[in-house]
Amino acid sequence: MPSKIKKLLPPLLTVLFAAALIWAGRETAQECKKAVMLCLNVLIPSLFAFTAASKLLVSTGAYKLAGKPFSLIARYVFRVPEELFPVFIISQLAGYPIGASLINAMVSEKSVTKTQAEGFLCCCISPGPAYIMAVSAIAAPESPDAAIAVIISLFAANLAVLLLTAPFRPVPERSSEKISCRLTAEDITAAARSAAESMTMICSMVLLMAAVTGILIKSGVLSAAAVTLSKLTDMPAVQIYPFIRAFLEISGLSGVSGDSTVLLPLTAAMLCFGGLCVHMQIIAVCRDFSPLKALIMRVPCAVMSCLVCRELVPKYCSADIVSAMAEGESRLGVSNYSPILSIILLIMTILILSQKNVAKSQKI
Repeated sequence: MPSKIKKLLPPLLTVLFAAALIWAGRETAQECKKAVMLCLNVLIPSLFAFTAASKLLVSTGAYKLAGKPFSLIARYVFRVPEELFPVFIISQLAGYPIGASLINAMVSEKSVTKTQAEGFLCCCISPGPAYIMAVSAIAAPESPDAAIAVIISLFAANLAVLLLTAPFRPVPERSSEKISCRLTAEDITAAARSAAESMTMICSMVLLMAAVTGILIKSGVLSAAAVTLSKLTDMPAVQIYPFIRAFLEISGLSGVSGDSTVLLPLTAAMLCFGGLCVHMQIIAVCRDFSPLKALIMRVPCAVMSCLVCRELVPKYCSADIVSAMAEGESRLGVSNYSPILSIILLIMTILILSQKNVAKSQKI
């Protein structure tokens, strides 16, 4: 009997999900529309180039050359191979899935082991300054320094993980490999194709989570959760609601408003955690090793980030603007950006993937 239920559960859930999409059609369409604009205006412009560059760093061997100046500090302070330290720096600046993409590429090239990748990914998940400014509501025009407190707190949390886990790792040997970097037209084409595939997966996960969010809005689950947490924390439900949305998809932080001395540390914690959609993106990118350990570590990292940001808020938020935050989801800047280039990029992505499928069928 249990085996029959186990077999019937996946198709049953699929049917229920399809029925829920029909039932919450209007809300799902609205959320998916917002998600499409988020992909066109924020994700693709900010992540595509970095994703392609990460592929080039690995395929050309440039990451090994970039790690040479950090050899001593990487091996003796952080106890990681010298070629991994630039990945840590890049992941703090580029965006959530870039660090995972870089590490996965290194595993594919057999430059690092799966065990090393699983441990190092714990400190290579960060939205990056550009993503913070574009998606969240923490950098209000009235208080531009508020974003600095959050950026520092996120970096401090990841750096703390790298330092605290160092004693449990052996000191790696210095690489004696002769480094030769070579860039070819084939490398550039492969990098563009890899970036297109990654962006397709990332944007697809964002749209899927938007559909789920629409269903939850229609059912009243999100509102009920906000009211329940409001009673437990004495915070207004209207302030809690964006954080509940951000737990599903991190761009929900664009609706945060209220006393920044209270909300900024919570915003930092949520940005450090990333949200379920970001976690699904990382799982989709990490094809050659398991990111489960790193995703679990997001919880203590979020707590550390919240505590650090709480200490920094009085320094970076002046007393007369502690309530200055975002004015809703218009902060994404959708109307000020032309999506033509991004639409062309999506068309190119479809063509590249179609060409790849044709090539596979010809081989078969």
